[in-house]
Amino acid sequence: MRVIGVSEFGGPEALREFDIGEPHAGPGEVRIRVRAAAVNPTDTVARTGVYASRRGDTGPLQVPGMDA
Repeated sequence: MRVIGVSEFGGPEALREFDIGEPHAGPGEVRIRVRAAAVNPTDTVARTGVYASRRGDTGPLQVPGMDA
């Protein structure tokens, strides 16, 4: 599956295309097909790393686009 995300926080120039494994729904979860996603101001702030640093979540890949 192709996604646009960041592996290093920063501005719009930090966005890159990544190939990741297909996610599968677990117990109590559902999987939806998304045909379009939007990036809102919250995603823009998340891309800079503000929220991740507060949560201690600085994992290798962050994918913005909460609005589907």
